[in-house]
Amino acid sequence: MMEPLEVTIYFKTPIALGFPWLYLDSLLANLKVIEEQGERYFTSPKVAPLETPDIPVKKWRDVYVSSVSIFEPSDVGFQVFQYFKKGDYPFPQGKIRKGSGFFKDFYLRVGYLPVRSIKFYCSCEKDEVERLLKKAPAIGKERNIGFGFVKEVEVKEIEQEWGLVKDGLAMRPIPVTYLKGYEDTAYLAYKPPYWMKENVTLCAVPFTRVGLSTSG
Repeated sequence: MMEPLEVTIYFKTPIALGFPWLYLDSLLANLKVIEEQGERYFTSPKVAPLETPDIPVKKWRDVYVSSVSIFEPSDVGFQVFQYFKKGDYPFPQGKIRKGSGFFKDFYLRVGYLPVRSIKFYCSCEKDEVERLLKKAPAIGKERNIGFGFVKEVEVKEIEQEWGLVKDGLAMRPIPVTYLKGYEDTAYLAYKPPYWMKENVTLCAVPFTRVGLSTSG
């Protein structure tokens, strides 16, 4: 049964990001694909699925009722972690260049947030969301060097549905064609897969004022 939920993910380590937000619907879809494909997901050539697998999240029109991530504490600044990566390939005999080319050593920069937890609001099947999220040992980018390790996942029922709008604010990208009023807009993907240009349209920006349209 779909019910309004508050999902909180607590972290052992800071989370690295490549975008301002994380999407719960996308995270659940990725976990479902890994579950369905098993080891093939990690060993076969990567072919990104064009269709989102069936996930336990309610839809309003074609938008998942699932907020973007809310970082806690909310006032932490974006940090940059720099590290030096050395070529870890077996070197051939003879001279090689390590200042350029295939065996080049280089600095990497990772953007991260030193947050304790992230929160999502959604309307979902509680047991299935808990089951899938327990399969995620880490979340975000650069997990291979220790970012985003999950400490605990807490899923609890709430009284109101806040996956789309809370206190008059958009909680995720919502196409302006689905709104009767909005404060700020940007071209954003509004449904998974979020990398597909076909899913990009003019949307209300998360955490800005909106009014949902009741027509159509």
